[in-house]
Formats: sequence, structure tokens, C-alpha cells
Amino acid sequence: MSHFEPTSQPMHPSDTAPGDERLDREEIAEGIKSYLIGLGLATLLTIVSFFISGTTLVWEPSIPVALVVLAIAQMGVHLAFFLHITTGPDNVNNVMALAFGVLIVLLLLAGSLWIMANMNHNMASGGETMQMQLESGLEIHAVTATGVIAPAATTPVAARVPGVITSVRCDANTQVKAGEPCAAIDPGPYKIAADQSEADLKSAEAQLERDKANFAAKKAALERQEALSKRRAISRKVLAMSRKSVEAAQTQTEQDETKVAALTAALDTAKTNLASTEILSPIDGTVVSRNVELGQTVAADSPPLFVIATDLAPIHIEATISAQDSRAIKLGTKATFAVPAFPNRQFSGTVTQIRPSPQTNEHVATTDIVIRAPNPDLLLKPGMQATIKILIE
Repeated sequence: MSHFEPTSQPMHPSDTAPGDERLDREEIAEGIKSYLIGLGLATLLTIVSFFISGTTLVWEPSIPVALVVLAIAQMGVHLAFFLHITTGPDNVNNVMALAFGVLIVLLLLAGSLWIMANMNHNMASGGETMQMQLESGLEIHAVTATGVIAPAATTPVAARVPGVITSVRCDANTQVKAGEPCAAIDPGPYKIAADQSEADLKSAEAQLERDKANFAAKKAALERQEALSKRRAISRKVLAMSRKSVEAAQTQTEQDETKVAALTAALDTAKTNLASTEILSPIDGTVVSRNVELGQTVAADSPPLFVIATDLAPIHIEATISAQDSRAIKLGTKATFAVPAFPNRQFSGTVTQIRPSPQTNEHVATTDIVIRAPNPDLLLKPGMQATIKILIE
């Protein structure tokens, strides 16, 4: 019967059975350090991934798939690092680490390519059409555009005479009453013209009165001479001269009357021009725009100095879209819009006008549309920028 004596000779690593391999403290510490490094990198990757998923850099439907890929990759990272601190043989560890490393790289590469291929689909500029799929399978388009809010009905107030603006009393977003002064033009030249017309008229009227008196006197003399001629007490030559004198006096009187009428009209015009130097509001309403400054010289055919809205409860928005998108839009189509002043509130309106636009955008035909919307709380002010979205099938 033979006995085996224990030997102190060290065993070769290849002769060590799985589970019998022992690691010293330094090797264990090195393994734990490597694992902690991997854990830190995995944590950083997770934080960055969730941050990116909350932005518009990645197409929203791809986020769940990306997170699944990340989770599998995290499991592989943890397992690969964990195998390095186990007591399994080195060749087994190396094979397992290599297999999981290849799997991680393939998953991350495939997921990244898929995400990048679908990136930025949710970032559309004004006028661009975004396609969405409903649960029922019906495809719809969201036509987006930008426009400026304006009153539905306005009254322009323009200068009726040229001159220099000497005062401005109305400003944008102010309430005005009919007949209220909004601005004034220098009345000096028009006051001089009115005074001169009045003086000319008075002179002409005085001359008319004198000529009327002269005509009446000559007419009375002619009547006396005609009575004498019947008794042959006056010659025909004298009678003929009296008749010509009466006709001349009558003609002069008629010319004076014409002149007085013309000067009367000129005085009325001068007074109207003088009164027009006061620029008054023709209606009760709200001033939505002011286009004049103190000291500015204006002409009678200048653009409106003020624009006044009678009612701001209904508003309209004019926007330009491509002609192709406009084919699916009809009168009465519903639209929603938002303004920067109320970012968390959606407003709604209806398309009321569709007309060809005189402008083109990068050689693409465009169409102007007008959207009318209620504004009962008067939150929407003229001049606000609006981002419009119209859903069409």
C-alpha cells in the first residue's frame, strides 16, 4: 500500500482546476479598480444618454430602442469587468471578455447608426411639412408657417394736406374717440392763404356792389330815355348809346358775380385746408400703428400716419406657404397658433382666405392664406409674431 506525500513544489497554472485558483490581494485590488473604472464610464454614458434623450437631437421614437441598446451594453460592460476579478482561468476570462466586447461594440455601432439615420426629423422650418401617422393608419400633414397678428378691420388716417408735423398726440395701443386730435401740421401757410382769400373775396364783393349800383342807375336812365323817345324828345343815337352802356354794366356785374363765386370757393378751400392741419381720429377705436414723428414732412399722398382698429376681438394672421401645401387647405380649415408672449397656450382659428402670393420663395410658387381667430380676452395684440400649424389629411 503506497502513500502520497504532500509536496511543496508549486503547481503550474494550467494544472489548477477551475475554482481552485487563488488571487493575491494586489490582483484583487487591481481587479476592483478596473471594475470601478468601468462602472464610472458606464455611469457617465448613462447620464449623457438620458440628457440627449431629453433634447431634440435624437428622433423621439428611437429613444426606447437606444435605451434598450444602452442597457444591454451596460450589462456587457459590468460582466466583462466582473470576469476579470473572478477566480476563473485566464483563458476563460479572456474569451468571455472578448465575446462580450465584440457584442458591446456591435450593439453600440448598430444603435448609433440607426439613431443618426433618423436624427433631426422633428426639426422642421417654417413652411415645411411634417408627416405623422395616426393610430388608425391615416396619414396627416402639419403645415407650419409664421405670420403677424393684425386687426380684422382697420381705418387708416392719412394727411390731407402737405406740411411739417408740429405735434403728435396719439401713440400705438392708445384708445381714441372720434374727432380726437392725433397730430397737427404747421397751420401757418394755410392761415395766410385763408386770410388772403378772405380779403380778396371782400374786395370782389365790394366791387360787385358798386357795379350793381351802376347797372341799376344806367338801367333806370335807359327806361327814362325810352319814354322820351316815344314822344320823339330824344334822338335814336342817344338812345342806342344808353342801351350799350346798360349792356356793358350788366356784363360787368355778371363778371363780378362769377369772380365772387370763385373767390368764395377759394376761401372755402383755404378754410378746409386750414382745418385739415388738425389730423383727427375718424372713429372710436384703438391705435394699432403710428408711422409719423415730430418734425417730419408729410405729403397728401403719403402712407397712413395712423391705423385705427374699431374692434380687436377678432384678429387675423396672414402667412405664406408653398403652393403644393395649399392644395390640401380649404376655406374653413382649422388652424392652431402660438405666440411667444404665451408659450404654454394654444390659440385656434379658421382659414378665411386663400390667394396666390406675388412673391416666390427660392423659385417655388407660394400662396398667401389668412386665418381669422377670436380674441375675446384681448390677449393677442397687433404686431405679435405667431407660429401657425395647420393639420391636413
